[in-house]
Amino acid sequence: MIRRSLIVLVLAWLCAGCTQVQLNQTMEKIPGLRDSDLQTHAVQSIKSVTVKRVAVMPMIESRDAAQHNTIEPGAAETMSALVSSEVNLVGGWEATPEDDVLKVMQQLPPTTRGNMKSNALSLGRQLSVDAVLYGTVERYKERVGSGYAAASPASVAFSLYFIDMRTKAIIWRAQYAKTQQALSQNVLDVVSFFKHQARWVRAVDIATHGVRVAIANLHSQLNLLPNVKMFPVGRELK
Repeated sequence: MIRRSLIVLVLAWLCAGCTQVQLNQTMEKIPGLRDSDLQTHAVQSIKSVTVKRVAVMPMIESRDAAQHNTIEPGAAETMSALVSSEVNLVGGWEATPEDDVLKVMQQLPPTTRGNMKSNALSLGRQLSVDAVLYGTVERYKERVGSGYAAASPASVAFSLYFIDMRTKAIIWRAQYAKTQQALSQNVLDVVSFFKHQARWVRAVDIATHGVRVAIANLHSQLNLLPNVKMFPVGRELK
């Protein structure tokens, strides 16, 4: 009862007379609303790494039976397309054409969790790039139901790795995991929920947001100049 009353009070305070811009500005000042769904790690030497050409290796599924991960058919292909698109959008580096990447991948052993790094290094050598971006999809669960009455929410989790071809070392990695929550489950998710007109989003919406904040973080770590507006890690789903 107390929890429900708190939600009502918060929503009333936020929405009374607020435009969408005012709502966003107000919510950014409330503790607990920073997006902690993305976790990244970069080595200290990343600031000195020069990346002019980068290749994006197709992502693979990484199921964990113990955690009952759900990965919808085609999830790896969808995630690969999102990553490639974002790498091309932000600019500051030259992205190898997807057709060139696929030609090389056809000559390599099928990528698994065990040989991801070796395949990435082989891809990087054959394409003569400075770095390779690759990763895994751990969860890609589509919502069950409609946008206004979902029986089960969408959920996405993935990992990305950035390998420097000069040192052959992974200099940056990111993990992203998010499941949309209703206001009754988490009042601090109110910004994300109302930005979508109180709708339940699709898995691709969550995945797109995750890829954007991850690539933005990598881009900033490498001190590259963007071609488009960056998406700070602390912001919610677009």
